[in-house]
Parts: sequence; structure tokens; C-alpha cells
Amino acid sequence: MKNKQFTAKDNIIAIILVSVFVVVYIVSQCTENAFLYFGTTGIKNLNGEYYRWLTCLFLHYNLRHLLANSIALLVVGYLLAPFLKKRQTLFLFLSGGMLSEIAFSAVCTGQVYDIGASGGIFALLATLLVCHLRYPEKSHFTWYRPDVLFILLYFVFANSSTSAFLVHTFGFTAGILISFLMVSAGLC
Repeated sequence: MKNKQFTAKDNIIAIILVSVFVVVYIVSQCTENAFLYFGTTGIKNLNGEYYRWLTCLFLHYNLRHLLANSIALLVVGYLLAPFLKKRQTLFLFLSGGMLSEIAFSAVCTGQVYDIGASGGIFALLATLLVCHLRYPEKSHFTWYRPDVLFILLYFVFANSSTSAFLVHTFGFTAGILISFLMVSAGLC
């Protein structure tokens, strides 16, 4: 059976999310310290502002942070296209990202703020791994392609701080759990 060629249309969720990231980044650059109002911090410091577990996913510290997360999301979204429907990709990104931020808030004791899409991206990376191992016949990539190598490097080098390591680990764990549940239920 010939592999289907995937197009931008198959990756529309990642494209829309990256577009939102860019708009939010531009707006946040015009607003002083947006991450103080929309970033995640320790549960004791949230003051009931639980919406931060969602809003922090769309903020980025700087252009390098925005570019790395945007490229990673576009590549992972493309690689997941044979396995997931668009709504499933969005669900996994948002739920995995929010679960990673909830866990981060639970263990964060100081006023350290976290922002960025990487918790959701790591959930998608975990899903990609589960789907690739569960359905190897659907995989349309080899490990030596430049985009796949970028993702592997992103996975290794994105852990520049303790908070980043925690959010990435929590996101990856959430992705493993959610994708196993989805595979068990026959949803992907």
C-alpha cells in the first residue's frame, strides 16, 4: 500500500496554534510582563487564577523560544497526521499542556513563572512515540530525516532549566497516559 502524502491541510491545527502564538507574542511584546499575569506559578501564588494553566501555553519569553516551539509543533503535528484527527491533536496539545502546568504548579514552591507551549508539545511527542510503536505501518517517517532529527534535538536540548525539565517531563508523562487511554479506547 502506498503511503499517503500529507499536506498543510493535514497539519492545520499546528498551523493555527503557531499563528496564535505569533499574535500573542506580538501583543505580549507591547505589554509589560505579560507572563506575570498569564504565566503559571506555584499553586499558592495562583490566587485562584486557574485560567493561567491554559493561557501560559500561548506565551513565549523571546523570539528564540517562540521559533523553537513553533517549529517543533509544526513538525510533530505533521508526523502525527497519519495517526490522529485534527480534534484529537488539539485535545492532546491542550490537555497535555494544561496537565503539565497543573503538575508544575503543584511542585513549584516559589514565585517562578512558566510560560510556553512545550508542555503540550512534549505531550504530542509522547503520543507520536506511542502511535509509532503501536501502528508502525502508519508511520511515514524515518529517523534520519532532518525534521525528525530536529525533534530529537529539541527533546534533548529544550531542558535548559529545572522548571523547563519539570514541565517537559510532566507533559511527556501526560501525553503517554492520554495516548494510551486513546489507543485502548480505539480513538486513534
